[in-house]
Amino acid sequence: MDLIARLKNLKISWIKTTPERRELVVRDVTAGSEPGVRFYLLLSTSALIAAFGLIANSAAVIIGAMLVSPLMTPIMGSALGLVIGDARLFANAMRSVVVGTVLAILFSAVLGILPLALEATPEMLARTSPTLLDIFVAILAGFAGSYAMIDEKVSPALPGVAIAVAIVPPLSNTGICLSLGYYDGAFGSFMLFFANFLSILLVASGTFIAAGLTPRSQLKKDKHFIRSLVIAVVGFVIVAGFLTYSLVAIVKDRGLKDSIGTVLSSEFDKLHSTSIDNYVYDIEGGKLFVLASVRSPVIMTPKDVKKIESSFAEKIDMPVQLIIRTIISKDVSASGSADEIMDQNLDGFFLNKDLTPDQRMIRLAEQVILEKLAYWPSMRLMDVNLISLPRGPTIMATVTGFRMLTEKEISGLEDSIRETIKDDDINLVVRTIKTYLTDNQGGILYGWQYGLGLDMGEGKKEIIKKADQSVRAKFKRYKNIFPVNVHKRFKGEELDILVEAVGAELLSPAEIASLELELNEEFNRPVNLDVWYKTDAVITSEEYQSFETYNERNISELEQVLRDQNEN
Repeated sequence: MDLIARLKNLKISWIKTTPERRELVVRDVTAGSEPGVRFYLLLSTSALIAAFGLIANSAAVIIGAMLVSPLMTPIMGSALGLVIGDARLFANAMRSVVVGTVLAILFSAVLGILPLALEATPEMLARTSPTLLDIFVAILAGFAGSYAMIDEKVSPALPGVAIAVAIVPPLSNTGICLSLGYYDGAFGSFMLFFANFLSILLVASGTFIAAGLTPRSQLKKDKHFIRSLVIAVVGFVIVAGFLTYSLVAIVKDRGLKDSIGTVLSSEFDKLHSTSIDNYVYDIEGGKLFVLASVRSPVIMTPKDVKKIESSFAEKIDMPVQLIIRTIISKDVSASGSADEIMDQNLDGFFLNKDLTPDQRMIRLAEQVILEKLAYWPSMRLMDVNLISLPRGPTIMATVTGFRMLTEKEISGLEDSIRETIKDDDINLVVRTIKTYLTDNQGGILYGWQYGLGLDMGEGKKEIIKKADQSVRAKFKRYKNIFPVNVHKRFKGEELDILVEAVGAELLSPAEIASLELELNEEFNRPVNLDVWYKTDAVITSEEYQSFETYNERNISELEQVLRDQNEN
C-alpha cells in the first residue's frame, strides 16, 4: 500500500497545477464526457466526414473530421474518472466512448452500402494494418492531450493532439470495410482505434497522477483503482503484442518488397530508356504474383519477361509469375543530351541514371534521328535499337510516314550518327512503316492537293464525284490494266487526275492523250490525266513471283540470325 500511496501522491515539479485549474479541468472534462444527443450528433457527423475523406482519398477532409470529433474528451474523461475515483464520470465517459464508437461504425457502414462505386484508396489501406508504431504515436498524443488540459498555457494545442492521434478515421474505415465485406480490413482498422484508446487512457492516467489530480481522500479506493488500471494495462499489453506481430510481418514484407524492387531495377537498367513506374505484388498458394508498370519506348516480349522471372529465382525462394504493363514513353531534350533523367532528389536536382556504353550509343543515335526527322514532314521515329550484324554494330531505327526514306537521306543520318558517337564502324538501318490515308472515295496520296476544299462550289464537287466513275468506266476497255485509286483535284479551272494503275499492260502517251480528249468533252473543261503505273513482280529464270514471296527466304534467314544473337 505504501507503493500505491507514493504512486498516487507522485507529482512532477514541471507539471504545475493549481486547485482552481484542477477544478476547471474536472468540470470541463465531466461536461464534455456527458453522453447526449449533441455529443452523438457531432461524433456521427465527424465519422461521416472522415468516411467521405477516406473514400475521396483526401487527407485534408480527414483532418477536418478529426477537428470536429468530440471523442477525445470522453477518453480523457475515462482516464480522469479512473484516477480521481469518480465512478459516475468514468461510467458516463465510457458510455459516451462505447455508444459513440458503435454509431461512428454504423453511420460509416451505411455510407459504404450506398452505390458509390467504392474503391480502396491509399488513405483507407493505411488504416487496415496497424503496427506498434501507431501505439507510439498514441502514447505521445495521450501525454500531449492530458498535459494540454492540465497546463492552461499550452491548452490551445489540444486540436493538434486530435489531429495527431486520429481516433475517428479508423472507426469510419471499420464501418466501410464491414459494409463491403472486407472483414480483415475492418478488424485491423478497429484494432488501430482500440490501440489508440488504450494508449491514451493509460498515458493520460499516468499524467493526471503525476500532476497530483488524485486526492488523498481516495486512498481507501486503492483496490478499485489498481483493479481498473490492471485491466487497462493487460488490454494494452495484448494489443501491443498483436501490433508487434503486425510490425514484424510488415518488416518481413518490406524485405520482400525491397528484393522485388532490386530485381526489377537491375533488369530494367539494362534496357534502353526503361524504368519502373510502380509495382504491386501478392502471395497466393506459395507463389509470388508481381504486376509491374514500366515506362519504356517498346513493348517487352515474353522472352524478356521470362528472363526477369529467372532472375527472381536467384533472390526469392518461391515460384514467381510476372506481368509487365508497359507505358510507352520517350525522353527528348533540345540539347542532345544522352543522360536519362530518373527522378528528383530532396534538393530538387534531377537524378541521372548511369548508362552503359550501348545504352548511351542508342540514346545519342535516337537524338540525332529525332533532330533530323523534325525537318521531314510526317516522318516520326517509333523505336531505336542496337543489334549486332556480320557487318558490325547496327542502329535499327523504326520510323513511320507516308514515304520511304531515300538512300541519300539514310546515308546523311548515318554520317551524323557516326560523327556524334565518334565511331566510324556504326551502321544504320531504317525500317519504315508506311502510313496510308483513305476516305470514302479511296486512298489519298500524301502531298497531293486533295480536291474537296472549302473554296470549291457545288459544281466542282459534283465534277469530282463524276470524274472517279467516268475514269474507272473508261479503263474497262483495257483487259490487262486496272485502276486502283483515282486522285482528283482542281488547278484553277483545270481538272487534274492521277490514276494509280496495276496490271500487265502499259498505256502509251497517245492513248492517255486520247482519254484526256474524251474527258475534256465530257466535263466541258481542260482535263490533265496522268497514269501512275505500279508493279510488284519478280521475274526469275523459272517463274513470276510476288516480291513478298521472293523475300520470305531473306526474312527467315535474318530472323534466325537475330534469334541466335539473342540466345547467346
